[in-house]
Amino acid sequence: MQNYQHILALEFAIKEINENSRILPNITLGIHISNSYFMGRWIYLASMELLSTKERFIPNYKCDLKDNVITVIAGHNAFIAQFMSNILSIYKIPQLMYGSTAEIDDNIQAAFFRQLFPNEDLQIMGLIQLLLHFQWKWIGLIVQNPKKGKSFIQKKLDIFSKKGICFDFMEEMPMESVINDIEIQLNSYVLLYKAIMRSTANVVITYGESDNMVFLRIVPFGSEYEEMPMKRKDKVWVMPAQMEFTSVPFQRYRGLDFIHGALSLAVSSKEILGFKKFTQLRKPSSEEEDSLTRVFWEDAFECSFPTAGLGEDSDNQCTGEESLETLPESVIESSITGHSYSIYNAVYAVAHALQAMLSSKSRKRRNAWELSQQSWQVKTT
Repeated sequence: MQNYQHILALEFAIKEINENSRILPNITLGIHISNSYFMGRWIYLASMELLSTKERFIPNYKCDLKDNVITVIAGHNAFIAQFMSNILSIYKIPQLMYGSTAEIDDNIQAAFFRQLFPNEDLQIMGLIQLLLHFQWKWIGLIVQNPKKGKSFIQKKLDIFSKKGICFDFMEEMPMESVINDIEIQLNSYVLLYKAIMRSTANVVITYGESDNMVFLRIVPFGSEYEEMPMKRKDKVWVMPAQMEFTSVPFQRYRGLDFIHGALSLAVSSKEILGFKKFTQLRKPSSEEEDSLTRVFWEDAFECSFPTAGLGEDSDNQCTGEESLETLPESVIESSITGHSYSIYNAVYAVAHALQAMLSSKSRKRRNAWELSQQSWQVKTT
């Protein structure tokens, strides 16, 4: 659900550029959207599809001259960039990341990779300053996955200890993309819930990604699956900038009071002129290219569109005239998020870079022509 506004920001930036005669005149930018499903094999597949002719999956053979890839914008999870870069860097395709910092060790891959997100070290210093300001020196830590946790412990833990900040516990979040058994998932949440509630630390840093809001929405209800539920204790949650507060539809009825009073760093952003109206006027269409809006619409408004060849007996049919303004912030935020703003800026960065490259080539051709004219004049005098 949180990705929908990201996509709208992408479309809006493309629309603005294509309608602006001062940027890339006579060139029309287009977009291709792929779903990574937060799984490595799907990220590899999406990357290789970009190297094939449209609708003909033959990697390394691209016959469609109108469908040239000039860059790939990826996010919002750091590991997406790591898998993607393994493929795209071979073909020297620039990659922009609008999510949290990805660890790219290969110098060749790093040459084609640019980060749009705030530096992770600066975020850590911001979190430390926040903790010291309130004199919170006995805290808990929850990290997204083993790799992120290992990196945090190896590179960041020493910074906290030097400032006199100690950790009562360090736990990892369950990874939904890895755990397919719902019972194992629930047990993982229950164990994590117990660790948090048993802790004497009143402040907990949740150092994860945007989609980890699912975790925070489920954790408070972990005790429901216990024969002897553990009493809930209020905690102060502290989060980095990469976490957004929108979540998946099935959690809309789960209360957010568990994280009321949470403190979060934010990505610098500002409202984009015309973007809010663009989102408010957005309506689902029957066009195949706009199937994503129809999927979002059905999930967000809990309705369904009539399907060709099937009956129309649904209790709640979508009219297409529903208003996004009526949706709660937990489904789609009304103001532009930091991630969406980063995507908007990324599109403009690509457009200006392409224009600069084309202008440079044009100047070189002009200079070469002028040089040949001068050479011809010297020969004929």
